[in-house]
Amino acid sequence: MKLLVCISKTPDTTSKISFKNNDTEYNGDSVNYILNPYDGGMPW
Repeated sequence: MKLLVCISKTPDTTSKISFKNNDTEYNGDSVNYILNPYDGGMPW
């Protein structure tokens, strides 16, 4: 049996979000990503 599990990458709520190119483009370099809490706690 093969299973496919989909999870989503969520920005950490303590990360500082910044923009580049005259505030027109999202800068994801300094953002820490965490596992979505709703994806990590399945009670199966």
